Amino acid sequence: MFILGFAIFLICTLLTAIVLGGDWASFINLPTLLMILIPLAAVMTATKSFKVFYYGLKAMIFPEKPITEELRGQAASLFRFLSKATALVSTIGFLISIINLLMGIDYSIPDLRFAIGANIAATLLIFVYGLFLIVAVFEPVVFNLKKRRDTERK
Repeated sequence: MFILGFAIFLICTLLTAIVLGGDWASFINLPTLLMILIPLAAVMTATKSFKVFYYGLKAMIFPEKPITEELRGQAASLFRFLSKATALVSTIGFLISIINLLMGIDYSIPDLRFAIGANIAATLLIFVYGLFLIVAVFEPVVFNLKKRRDTERK
């Protein structure tokens, strides 16, 4: 229930920022999105776990479909690992963006605040994307798989 509440909080916060800020496109930044998704795709490729990922999402979306105990355990551990990997990738992306920001400061530019603002926005979007993936995708799947396991054991 906590995860669902936090996901609703995160979505409401984003919607409020979009409504108050006016431009929804400012929350879409392709380089920062790729900075999160490419390492996760590399992890999925290295572990050859696309099938387990698919069955985990399928179990989340269609809970009435049967899934074996072994596949359920593999999917839960994969999504738990992806959640931790997303936190790590978000932190590394944050550090890369901060270094990029600090190296790009040029005091000869008259409107330095615009250059700094764009880099700070990209830095914060990395965390928003990472949190969204963790809270709205990966952790709910783990919670749902554990809940199904517990109800089937009773």
